[in-house]
Amino acid sequence: MAFLFDIKGQLNTMHLADSKALWPLFEAVVNSIQSIEDSPNQNCGKIVIRAYRKPSTQCGLEQKEPLERFESFSVTDNGVGLNDENYKSFNTAYSTLKVQKGCKGIGRFLWLKAFDSVEIKSVFAEGESFFCREFLFTSDGISPENNQFETSTQELATTIRLNNFHTNYQNTAPVELEVVAKRIIEHCLPFFISGKCPKIILLDDESIPINLNQYYEENVKDSLHQDHFLIKDTKFTIYHLRLPEGFSGHELHLCANMQEVRSVELKKYIPDLQKKIVPKDGSSGFFYVGYIVSDYLDSRVNSTRTEFNFDENYDQISFFGTGEESILTAAMEYIKGYLADYLSDIRKEKRQQINDFVQQDRPTYRYLLQMRPEVYDNIPAGLKPDALELELHKGVQIWEMEIKKQAIRLEKAAKEAASEKDTTYQALYEKYWASVTEISKTALAEYVTRRKTLLNLLDNALTVQNDGSFKKEDVIHSLICPMRHTSDDITFEEMNLWIVDERLAYHRYLASDKTLKSMPIIDSSSRKEPDIAIFDRAFAYSDSDEPFTTVTIVEFKKPDNDSKNPINQVGEYVDLIRSGKKVKANGQAFTITDGTLFRCYVICDLTDKMRTHCLNSSLLPTADNLGYTGFNQFRHEYIEVISYSKLLADAKKRNQILFDKLFSTKPGEVIHIPDAKGTT
Repeated sequence: MAFLFDIKGQLNTMHLADSKALWPLFEAVVNSIQSIEDSPNQNCGKIVIRAYRKPSTQCGLEQKEPLERFESFSVTDNGVGLNDENYKSFNTAYSTLKVQKGCKGIGRFLWLKAFDSVEIKSVFAEGESFFCREFLFTSDGISPENNQFETSTQELATTIRLNNFHTNYQNTAPVELEVVAKRIIEHCLPFFISGKCPKIILLDDESIPINLNQYYEENVKDSLHQDHFLIKDTKFTIYHLRLPEGFSGHELHLCANMQEVRSVELKKYIPDLQKKIVPKDGSSGFFYVGYIVSDYLDSRVNSTRTEFNFDENYDQISFFGTGEESILTAAMEYIKGYLADYLSDIRKEKRQQINDFVQQDRPTYRYLLQMRPEVYDNIPAGLKPDALELELHKGVQIWEMEIKKQAIRLEKAAKEAASEKDTTYQALYEKYWASVTEISKTALAEYVTRRKTLLNLLDNALTVQNDGSFKKEDVIHSLICPMRHTSDDITFEEMNLWIVDERLAYHRYLASDKTLKSMPIIDSSSRKEPDIAIFDRAFAYSDSDEPFTTVTIVEFKKPDNDSKNPINQVGEYVDLIRSGKKVKANGQAFTITDGTLFRCYVICDLTDKMRTHCLNSSLLPTADNLGYTGFNQFRHEYIEVISYSKLLADAKKRNQILFDKLFSTKPGEVIHIPDAKGTT
């Protein structure tokens, strides 16, 4: 009997993910179970699954040889076999013979998706006589077509051998026989739960045969529990199991017609289910596995039983039918209930870990945890510090996004509000104001903590070491501005110009640690390097769009180094810019007017020689005598000479109020911010 069907065309339209490499084997096992259900042997059914490995290429005698991958499987059962009715169905694509069992009529084509060929031998009964049917099934069809003959054998037996596992599936399939056994149990669990599963034996040439029924009885059955729930009058049953070592993780399986179809990783829905659960009573650890069955799922499975065709995309909640997200949302509540005691212990440990981490290492997230306690639930359990900080940062970002959405709604509500007495608008405003206030505290705390740390590092870098030397110049340089960069390739947060002057944080262009030739704002072929003590370079930038009203130049000298006059150096930079010999990154000259002000900072140690330079330039000492200031009217140049001790001391003074309020706040110092109505 020839196929009146393009098998190769059918195979081209079928999809089998590499991760589902064993599904063709599962299909054969389920066929055997169903065949036994239809046979006289339903009370003494038996299935033997044999796995064949690739020939070993190892020749070592002293070390244990690694297991070779499986290349073929055979499944033998004592079911009804390929009698005339079943053989006709086998030769008919999309046969409806076993539609009541959920069979779609093309499951056998799944075999050829992962294997080169399938050998089939079946002894069956027709009336009082026994016959044998033996043939090869490939993408070209059945060979030979005339394959039935009478036999003296008086016992039902059918063997399906799947030959030559395709490499991509072979490489993703497990190599341990026990893992294959567990996968079969997982896939066919509803059959085991029903108590009517025939005896199933799994074996190979390397391991002790595994009785799957016994394994289920000893390791799975005792933890079995079930719940029932309704979604829009549709009934679902969820089976809960605690499975022992060897399973890969916590999963929920959606089943159809007594078989697993889709697996869901529960850690995506319940963040605390990241690792194996280890009970505090000392009992063995386990993984949770759930199975959902329903007539609705039976009706929505696709023809190859690899996916469901729901009423809508699986990531949307259905309003007119029952979709995957609706099912998963309901199921999660029952899973949480089943694991309540274990999850409670995990949450307590996780909460303590988060609190300890925030208190000891990242206090900037205290406001987040106080105002957004749901963050605890969203963070996975058992994270390492780096991963935990990323999750906390993610919580802040989500909060910020919600505040921005509130701001958009507030703006819209303001336009639509009939008057200031509009209660909807007022409530929205107050909620928005409270959120902004609290998240601002979090951001400010992080920023202030960062400033304090940077000043401590700078203080250390400017301290004379035991050998009488200072820290390396690039250490100090990098604290204030990354070396060998321009403002085009570093972020605002990487530049700490506030240490010199808060106003310097806002500029249009900056270049740090560049030779004259390499700096994009300089029209020069010179390789000469400006002599700047700490950084060995200078950097320049402007504070507004052209024409520039202000151009700022900062010159650093290494502590205790007075070999050159930095005041003259910054004057030379001013002259170069005014003469048009300095250009912007696009090659055009700076647009400088007579009114352009040059603000020049010289950061150095006030040695005797440096003080002399200041006096010779007609600069006046500051009130604390730790710096000098002056104005060169010919260059329109304001000059400020700042000692390192003054730089550090002034920066600390400017930030002291922030540090005190963040780290030494007293209850009496907290001032209530007026609410939206202007009351306190």
